[in-house]
Amino acid sequence: MGSITTARPFATSSLSLPTNSYIYCIKAVGRSLAAISSDDSLRVFDPVTLQVSADRVFQNAHTGIVCLENVGDEIESLVTAGRDGYVRCWDLRSGKKTVELKDEKSTPFLSLAIAPGGTAVAAGTELTHSQATVQIWDLRSPQLPVARYVECHNDDVTELCYHPSKASSLLSGSTDGLVNIYNTTIADEDDSLIEVFNHEASIHHAGFLTDTDIYALSHDEQLSIYRMTAPDEGESSDDEPYPVVFGDMRPRLSCEYIVDIAPNSGSAVIAAGSHSTSTLDLIPLHYTAGWDLDMSRTVRLRKAHDEEIVRTVYTQNQSSTIYTGGEDGVINAWRLDEAANSPAHFGSTRTKRKRDSVADENR
Repeated sequence: MGSITTARPFATSSLSLPTNSYIYCIKAVGRSLAAISSDDSLRVFDPVTLQVSADRVFQNAHTGIVCLENVGDEIESLVTAGRDGYVRCWDLRSGKKTVELKDEKSTPFLSLAIAPGGTAVAAGTELTHSQATVQIWDLRSPQLPVARYVECHNDDVTELCYHPSKASSLLSGSTDGLVNIYNTTIADEDDSLIEVFNHEASIHHAGFLTDTDIYALSHDEQLSIYRMTAPDEGESSDDEPYPVVFGDMRPRLSCEYIVDIAPNSGSAVIAAGSHSTSTLDLIPLHYTAGWDLDMSRTVRLRKAHDEEIVRTVYTQNQSSTIYTGGEDGVINAWRLDEAANSPAHFGSTRTKRKRDSVADENR
């Protein structure tokens, strides 16, 4: 694997959660961090002490909370979604819920995304009554969805992601194996679907690596990178063939599962866990002559939540601090032995698993 930089824990906290809770997701919000967990709470905590303020705990945020997104790292607003069919916006300054959006059939939501600028929110549903939908609301006028895509997937919508610089470009992934790209400014659903990639395996995570390249990771840890077709071009003129197929990442990274992949300015970091060895590795994925792993810059977190699965990873680059949350109901804060080897910014994961967003029975 080459040289490995280790990170050491300096703080740990259960966030005063009930016993047997899972930490699902960590996000930055203002100068604080926020987490959602299996007790259906939303908790905001200090990034240094990991202590929770009583006035920043939102109990029963949902019945079956599954998703957490921030409107922007510096803005004290959060958006959540749940299996109760609601999307809710929270203002941390007032400590109140400010917006509530509802699926008209109370279909469980499994995925969530916020457009650049924070003006639109998209949510994807579980397959119910032979229909899985992607719904989009304009938060400036949220009474009704501005778009509903009901025919583009035929199974659970497990991933949603907006293009980092184009608020009108939305990606969706599903357990049907498809990754779709939409132009949300086009009203007609058929016309709004501008590109489809068939990963041929249930989508766990997918997102934009660059303006044109996207990744897809399946629930059985198969990774590929695809290139979107440029406007007015039949195929990419790049010499590198697409897709770039990495295949099953478990033997390649000597891991047992992939937590997530976090893009950052044309590169990414893969979080690879092994519960049998209680380790979590952060491995850069970058583009030089082509997409490849930089194993020489691997960061290893030893005794990462013991034998429990790590569910979420978040990196605060300014302080070279890594935050992890797992199925042991604990958040750990880590610092690198060598700050120069700090991995790219790692955003938090969502707790999507095929059919079961609360626990993955197959792991």
